[in-house]
Amino acid sequence: MNFWLIKYRLPIVLLFSVITVLSLLLLPRLEVNPDLDSYVPDRIGNQKYMKELDSIFGGSEMVMVMMQAEDVINSATLTRLDVLAQELVNLDGIDRCISPFDAQSISTRDGFIIMDPLFENMPESNDECEALKLKIRDNSMAESFFSKEDFSVVSLMLIKDSEISDDLLINQIDSVISVHPGEEEILLGGLPFVRYSISKYINKDLAVLLPLALLLMIFMLRVSFKEWKGVFLPFLVVIMSMIFSFGIMALLGWQISLISVLLPIMLIAIANDYGIHMIARYQELARGEETLSMLQICKQIYTNLKRPIIVTALTTIAGILGLLTHTMVPAAQMGVLAAVGIGFALMLSIWFLPALLSYLKPVKKAQVVKKKKFVSAERWLEKVSKLVTSYPRKVVLAAALFGILGAAGIYFIKVDTNIEGYFLGKSEVSRGIELINTKLGGSQFLSILFSGEVLSPELLNRMDEYEKELREDPAVGNVSSPVTLVKELSKGFYDIDEKGYNQIPTTVNEVYQFIEVFSMGGNEETVEQFIDYYYENSRLLIRLNDGSNEEGKRLLLKMQEMTKDDPNVRFIAGPSLTKIELADMVVNGQIKSLALAMVVIFILLTIIFRSSSAGFLSVLPLSVAILILFGLMGFFGITLDIATALISSIMIGVGIDYTIHFLWRFKEERSKGVDHKEAAYLTLITTGKGIVINALSVIVGFSALTLSNFEPLRFFGGLVVISISTCLICALVLIPSIVILVKPRFLETK
Repeated sequence: MNFWLIKYRLPIVLLFSVITVLSLLLLPRLEVNPDLDSYVPDRIGNQKYMKELDSIFGGSEMVMVMMQAEDVINSATLTRLDVLAQELVNLDGIDRCISPFDAQSISTRDGFIIMDPLFENMPESNDECEALKLKIRDNSMAESFFSKEDFSVVSLMLIKDSEISDDLLINQIDSVISVHPGEEEILLGGLPFVRYSISKYINKDLAVLLPLALLLMIFMLRVSFKEWKGVFLPFLVVIMSMIFSFGIMALLGWQISLISVLLPIMLIAIANDYGIHMIARYQELARGEETLSMLQICKQIYTNLKRPIIVTALTTIAGILGLLTHTMVPAAQMGVLAAVGIGFALMLSIWFLPALLSYLKPVKKAQVVKKKKFVSAERWLEKVSKLVTSYPRKVVLAAALFGILGAAGIYFIKVDTNIEGYFLGKSEVSRGIELINTKLGGSQFLSILFSGEVLSPELLNRMDEYEKELREDPAVGNVSSPVTLVKELSKGFYDIDEKGYNQIPTTVNEVYQFIEVFSMGGNEETVEQFIDYYYENSRLLIRLNDGSNEEGKRLLLKMQEMTKDDPNVRFIAGPSLTKIELADMVVNGQIKSLALAMVVIFILLTIIFRSSSAGFLSVLPLSVAILILFGLMGFFGITLDIATALISSIMIGVGIDYTIHFLWRFKEERSKGVDHKEAAYLTLITTGKGIVINALSVIVGFSALTLSNFEPLRFFGGLVVISISTCLICALVLIPSIVILVKPRFLETK
């Protein structure tokens, strides 16, 4: 070992230990951020519009409380709902409760407006229940709270105060519901509940997937090395790297997001690679010469592996830093944190690990021989080497064919950042979302904001036309607006056989009179949903029963075309548009990060091997792997979302290591005077084993994600297995075939 490392091995161990402990002390500062809106920068259009809508109409976030039974129109169910409404509205964090009990039956009697509560008395008999159903169907202010087809669902809408946390609010709501049990099933919905569920599932994922991935890593190391030093030291490197990365996250004030769940899994899968090479080389030396002391062995592994490990770590970091081009904030943050963690793992592997290893005793030769018999991979690698050296042209042609097929599949890739699709089908949140979309008109909202003389009959009639057109769209559930309110109020000013009944008035003053009379009856909050206090702004509120990006984009274009010549329309906005902007960011971020990673890898390999041919040769198998990966996603309908969009940068950062290790050893074999086929053969049956172990450790680590509570992370885990396997095959089959055929000069000894 170099003199300075021998002299300072204890301070080195202590230094890295202190850094880890200090990072550990920062971890309590970490917070979970489940809000996907925060993934989009505030400067993005819809975010600005949403803030303006909230300033005009108050908070737009709501929690839906849904009661489900065979028939909810009965005295017991409605009484329970009424009690819940009265108690929930008094909770801290609830601005107001909108319920069917706010609806009024408006009529005229002897020239006077009569506004009676629609639910003045709870129905007792079957006849009374059927009569109430008819009233609900005829009342536009009440019908949106029920599933009108079968009356199997009734709901409340709780408008959330932006100052209260989702966790506190949902827990309070659950407490109130638990105090009033009943036969009906109650489900919650709405964006605050979705965020609450994301936060809960993130914590569950970290509590389950992290230990599982660590156990899989321990199993992999134990099987590979058959001694506990080979398990303990790489394991320690991974744990310290994770603590350091999350400590940096806490220090910078960044929060744990849905994407951040990938960070510890990435480090488990990647950060142990460098330690694996060190331990493998240590065992090779211990097996070869029993006379070597542990200090001599540590000196040798440090000298032999320092440079290739640094090179592979730098290329991995370069690939992952491609995520910095993402406009999506958590993706860029994860790129930084993963790069920091891998950099720390690199320093631990080349300094801390040999320094600590030098204090331990070398493995006995008999143990190593036993291990070799157990995990020998020579037979499989020998078959691969024979295939490569015998049929290099066929291998290259087959790779080209797979690449072309993959390119064809890219055409079918769909982008979908709809948060509703992130949950598994049997979870409470997914059942709530399905209930809202199928029975209550949809859980996602869009608003068309109108400004100007919003009470003018001309504008109200235009809004009425928009409303009729939108109601016919299959992606639209319910539509409500001032028109809905004004038409309902007209029933209190005109008899059913009069011209103005259920119609928009002909003058501004008449509309104003309708609104004022209704407001004075204690219904200001109902009016404020659609019209501001000064009658300067109003909105059309559209609920979507299909939250997919494809339908959202189509509907947005339809509304833009429908209102393009309307001078009173200011903008179209809503929470559902944030995910569309997020989808555009995913695509742009994917292209930019992929391009940056490939360019940086090309430059690094060109510098390392002092040849642009090396850069091109290294990028080529990655390109084939990327085409195959995205082609499979297209053919099998796996969408590009906030998680799967990160796969290419990770694949490039990790996959390039296998090519570097092959080229490095191939050049060494060529320097001994053997021909290209023999060099490829020798490289595959020696270094090939380390490459396979590395790839398997990554695959095993990421496979834990297939048990995630989030569908995108499950797909991500599966895609990593596919992508790393493809990179492995390219490194062991395609690259050797190319170097045999092309005989690049940079691999020749100068």
